[in-house]
Amino acid sequence: MEIIHRFYQVAKASFEEMAEGLLTEYSAHYMPVRMVFFGAPIDNDEYVFHLNYLKEVVKKRFGDKQPVVSYVAQPIDTEGMAMEVHEIVLTEQDRVTYRKHADIPYIMVERDGCRRLFLGGVTGDVLHHSICRQSEDVFARIRQVLDNERMPVSAIIRQWNYIEKITDYDNAGHQHYQDFNDARSLFYANAEWKNGYPAATGIGTQCGGIMIDMDVLLCEDDTILVAGVDNPLQVAAHAYSQQVLLGETQLQAKTTPKFERAKAVWKDNHGFVYISGTAAIRGEQSLEGVGIEEQTAITLENIEYLVSGGNLRQAGVPVTGNAGLVNFRVYVKYREDMEKAKTVIEAKYPELPAIYTLTDVCRSELLIEIEGLGLLQ
Repeated sequence: MEIIHRFYQVAKASFEEMAEGLLTEYSAHYMPVRMVFFGAPIDNDEYVFHLNYLKEVVKKRFGDKQPVVSYVAQPIDTEGMAMEVHEIVLTEQDRVTYRKHADIPYIMVERDGCRRLFLGGVTGDVLHHSICRQSEDVFARIRQVLDNERMPVSAIIRQWNYIEKITDYDNAGHQHYQDFNDARSLFYANAEWKNGYPAATGIGTQCGGIMIDMDVLLCEDDTILVAGVDNPLQVAAHAYSQQVLLGETQLQAKTTPKFERAKAVWKDNHGFVYISGTAAIRGEQSLEGVGIEEQTAITLENIEYLVSGGNLRQAGVPVTGNAGLVNFRVYVKYREDMEKAKTVIEAKYPELPAIYTLTDVCRSELLIEIEGLGLLQ
């Protein structure tokens, strides 16, 4: 069941040199299922060119056994390029197949009674369609894949949602994030969410329209526990009031962001926890006007409480202690805040691998968002 996230960075050079450098630096320890590249394309034309280039070089490197590829238009702190690789530790019982449906490549890992699907880099028509239309198109394409594999929408356990200029509005007064949330709510509407919604991140990008990555897990037996984890310090995102949802909507009312604060996967006496994008929100209100250091400290407090042994046990996960944090992905709104945020995080977690990217967060007053992965025992 184990999943591992590895981080790589290279110094600033031409795009082709940076891509080549990242792939040269990477050496597989286990089976790679996803490669997420972080870079700084200047517009959507360049974004599409870069994404296609990355897919080609990964295909050349891995042949028929290639991980799924995502390209996130977020500059990194060093102004070079970064890559995050997701690997899984296979057992003798696991059967791996590399598949494609409706031009979407994905990876299936199956064993008796359990199936895992890794999907990445699903985009809309970045160059021609609105955020609303792209959101609907991307979810329709994902549904085709899930239907093809006979996996319900409720089997999604982790979702990364990348939204171009997330807090911008279109000419009709629709906020990009709200349009995305409305499309997600419709996609989720008929599913039975017995174990809670997925863990998720909804984060801005400089370009690239809508792109989604996801991990899906469907188990027929009871040997694996999947549990949504709430955080008592924060109102659940899917329970937000209309007051904190911005912009117009085509629906009867604006819909909430449908995700859990974390999602735990547990088998026998160990497991892991996906930590959703977390910010300096208490209750449902942002901590405004306090500066980057304070927002970073509050965000870390939120994460600590979320993955504490007591809170995980409250969610039904029989852990013996706190989750062991293994990495962070840190999204910072302003470049001048990057070093300040890093100082606060490294003072608390000096050894923790992290990627720092520059991007808009889902509320204009929020200066930082952090997601991560934790191991459970």
